[in-house]
Amino acid sequence: MDQSIGKSRWLRVSTLVAGIAVFLSACGGSSTATGDNIKNGGTFVWALDADAQSLNPFVAGDVPSVRAIGFLFPNLYSADKNLNVIPDLADGMPSISSDKKIWTVKLRKNAKWSDGTPITADDVVMTVNMQNNQNLDTDAAFDWGELDKVEAVDANTVKFTLKDVFAPFLANNLLTFVAPASVYGKIDPAKQRTDPVSLNPTVTGGPYKFDKRVAGSEIDMSANTNFYAGRPHYDKVIAKIITDATAATNALINGDVAWHPSLGEGGSGAVTKAKAASGVQVHDYADLGYIDMRLNTRKGHLFDNVLTRQAMATALDKPSIVQAATEGRGAVLWGDIVPASWAYDDSSLVKYTQDVAKAKSLMTQAGWTVGADGVATRPNPSGGGTQKFVAKI
Repeated sequence: MDQSIGKSRWLRVSTLVAGIAVFLSACGGSSTATGDNIKNGGTFVWALDADAQSLNPFVAGDVPSVRAIGFLFPNLYSADKNLNVIPDLADGMPSISSDKKIWTVKLRKNAKWSDGTPITADDVVMTVNMQNNQNLDTDAAFDWGELDKVEAVDANTVKFTLKDVFAPFLANNLLTFVAPASVYGKIDPAKQRTDPVSLNPTVTGGPYKFDKRVAGSEIDMSANTNFYAGRPHYDKVIAKIITDATAATNALINGDVAWHPSLGEGGSGAVTKAKAASGVQVHDYADLGYIDMRLNTRKGHLFDNVLTRQAMATALDKPSIVQAATEGRGAVLWGDIVPASWAYDDSSLVKYTQDVAKAKSLMTQAGWTVGADGVATRPNPSGGGTQKFVAKI
């Protein structure tokens, strides 16, 4: 994953569950670890590589939407730069009962929605129940399977009762956005996607407030000066929709945008070009996502034999493929647990070195006939002709 910052503009980034909320120093200023020389004002322009499909946090499942709404809605808990869970809207860490099944969370008493009304426990309860509603029409994934019930104890206290002990509850569930019950609680779960609020969020509570959206062009937001965590430094934030990777790279280099959170995903040598430009900082970090190829192993299909699958693995030069596809920034994956995960165990992996002769031998053992042109064929197990392995080996 790459984040690119352009043309002598520095920013302080806080990663949130629903996206990335950015509290920014003003244009022309700089921010330091101690907070010196921070100036308020100006406009921060950043790039999205596709238009947001929805600005409704209950609906958004695509990356551009999630990134955009990260500016607009508060989170109960967040993750700091080291991925430690820290209070956000919550006023401290949860208290946990002796049987580990009841988690009680206190909320900040000074938090308000953009319409001036308090953010309360009722908003949290509505948010959780809406996420947990089986009729919710959404592209997002919410999993409250371990939750028995959620209750508002008082205006600033929420109690979560679990069905059983579930240690990851804090990181898996309490890092959630919170939405105003006065708006989203009145919408039928089955109609959340189509409600006008999905494109025009009228009440928010994050560091920025929604101003306007020009479909396919930009999303404009203005500072929420009453944000409970403090005034964001920039007065305005504009997300520019730039779908062409080359255009996005040039915009960053030319200073037309100050930040691109996913520059490398566009390919076309974008990262290499940005790194070579003056005034641009490119930050790479390992994430938990991966790109893979899935094989149909059902009877009668090309990869129904383990030897065929092993032949495929042996025929490929995976390091070279990854090198070319990621401009040298990706890691070769030999299983479905990525190196960035705590569960990754390199010693347990089966790795394949490219050996074309061995791949042909494995194909022969699997019942394929490899022709002089390198194309493998075999009788169709279902009858009626032959199957052809179109990749030459």
